Amino acid sequence: MNLRKLYQWVKKTSNDWGGVTRHFRKNVQVFALGVARSGSSQIWKIAGASGGRAASQRRRLQRFLAQEQPLEVFFRGWTKSVVKLLAQKLIVLVVDETKLKDEWGVMVVGVVYKGRCIPLAWQVYRANSHADYPAEGQSHLIIRLLQQIKAGVPKGVKVRVFADRGIGTSPGLMRGIMALNWTFLFRVTKQSKIILPTGEAVCFYDQVTVPGETYSAQGLVFKKRGQIPAHVRVLWSKHAQERWALVTNDSALTGWEYGQRMWIEEAFRDLKSYGWQLEQAICDCPKRMAHLWILLVVAYAWMVFLGAAVLDLGKVTLKYRSEGEPVRRWSLFREGRQTFLSASPPS
Repeated sequence: MNLRKLYQWVKKTSNDWGGVTRHFRKNVQVFALGVARSGSSQIWKIAGASGGRAASQRRRLQRFLAQEQPLEVFFRGWTKSVVKLLAQKLIVLVVDETKLKDEWGVMVVGVVYKGRCIPLAWQVYRANSHADYPAEGQSHLIIRLLQQIKAGVPKGVKVRVFADRGIGTSPGLMRGIMALNWTFLFRVTKQSKIILPTGEAVCFYDQVTVPGETYSAQGLVFKKRGQIPAHVRVLWSKHAQERWALVTNDSALTGWEYGQRMWIEEAFRDLKSYGWQLEQAICDCPKRMAHLWILLVVAYAWMVFLGAAVLDLGKVTLKYRSEGEPVRRWSLFREGRQTFLSASPPS
């Protein structure tokens, strides 16, 4: 593989980034390559692996991080380019928050893809700081990110949104997603109730008592916070320690689809200890950290798509179970990363 491959991929992908400057695109091309080569989130390492004089590249990177380019413009174009590459008529978005060394919080919305989740939009804020947390509150923050993503989703593509109970137990968020004409599948707290057509209020989590059982019902949820017509699912896998209490506005969903939500956790690990060492990043304000995420995410997506290409060619690295059965050794991200490094060692 030629080192220019990543540069060229980003260049081609950025053709969909309407509204951003040519200089912005050029910087993303250069510094995403620096991320992929260095495997780091540290400024000096990214700059040193981006080609050219390290000191000059470091100043250039610092200017990129400090610029005033509106993130929502990038999110719209980035979403358009990623969804186009997925070539799917139905996409699943996952909403989750990650923390970086108790210093930063990042609310992320990503699209699932073959065991991984590619971030499409995010907001960075100082962790545990009410002064820095968006005044609009969590639900409105997420709805705003979803609206920015919607602007980049091609017509005809259906969207589902998944979230865990820390985010999903929110009638306001559910209403916001329905206003976008999308569907949701949210895990909710075990105290959540449904009002059945008979008028009976039932704590649906308690309707499943042993592993292997399931429960489904239709009615109204969130009695005290504005009732929403919904379907509930309670699932308890025989291999799980606890139940899933789920709420959806899509009767076609069984609830087992919710397992894809965990793919964003894998993506966070890739961005952190398995890949770009995100927790080593040093930024002095949320805006700079949010712009750094652009470079990390673009490089991450390239590795995932590269891993998928290797998989499609049947050239993945295998390992063998004790009974001799061959299985994939690495995730798509690590497969792509290993393929990239084997042909293009880091500088």
